[in-house]
Formats: sequence, C-alpha cells, structure tokens
Amino acid sequence: MTESMVRQSFSGGFGRRSPELTPKAHHDHWVFCMHKGSRGDRNGFTLIEVVIAVAIMGIGLTVIMELFSGGLRLARISEEYTKAMNYASLRLEEIATQKTVEEGEEEGEFDQTFRWRVGIEKVDILGGDHGTEFKPPATLYHIRLLVLWQSGSKERSASLETYKTVKSGIDEKKS
Repeated sequence: MTESMVRQSFSGGFGRRSPELTPKAHHDHWVFCMHKGSRGDRNGFTLIEVVIAVAIMGIGLTVIMELFSGGLRLARISEEYTKAMNYASLRLEEIATQKTVEEGEEEGEFDQTFRWRVGIEKVDILGGDHGTEFKPPATLYHIRLLVLWQSGSKERSASLETYKTVKSGIDEKKS
C-alpha cells in the first residue's frame, strides 16, 4: 500500500469505499486498517487488562486497610497496657509507703474499667526448720499485684511483683 493510499484511507473514512481506490487497492486498504488496529500499534487497554488492574488495585487497598486497622488496634491495646502499668505502679507505691504490711489478698477498683488484686505473703528468709532462736531484724514480704480490665471481648491483665522489708519490731508491735 502506498503513501497516497494511506492518505486516501484516512480522508475517505472507515467503512466507506473511496472512489479513487481500485478493488485491489481497496482490499489492501482494509488489510492495512486491520493491521493498524492490531496489538502492536494500539493506544488503549482491553477490557480484561482493565479488570485485572482494578482487581490488583482492590487487593492492594484491602491489604493496606487491614494493616491500618491492625495498627490502630495495637495502638489502643498499647495504651491500655500503659494505663494498667501506671495504675499498678501507683498501687505498689501506696503499699510501699505503709509502715506495716499484712499477709493476705485484697481487691479494689481504679476506675470503671480497671480493677486490681494484690496478694501479700511472708517470705521465710531462713528457710526450712529454725533450729535456733535467731530472729532476723526485718521481715520480707512478697507482693504480687494484678491489674485486670476488659478490652473489647477479651479480659486482659498485667502484673507486677516486688518485695518489701518491714522492721521486725514494727511487725511484732502490730501482733
């Protein structure tokens, strides 16, 4: 197909037969036009390519949204644990400032969400059977504090443990 035929095919439009073209030239014109629209020279996308691109984009956006919501959930849980540790530290400070300590368990609430449970037990620092009448100058107590709260459908907890010594003279005066 010559350059003049190409010019004529564009001027005459598609589907209309140009009067200047001979039957052979007209055949060549249609072959050229069909070849022009083939895969190598096209300007647009096929429907399947668009559908695949939209599907890949949808999967990508779904993954990004899941990561974002997971990050928000973890931030909320981290905030709850931080608040629980602050409450636990506060309660342990209250116990540490008491002059006397008693063995046993006690429970209470910090607020509507967080509650606490503390267990205090005397630690035998001499161990086993006491063959002598030696009394240590201080009594050692093991303190376990558990902070509990409801987080969504789960109950979560955080715990702290510490030891406190009390002079034996103060402990005996209480008895």
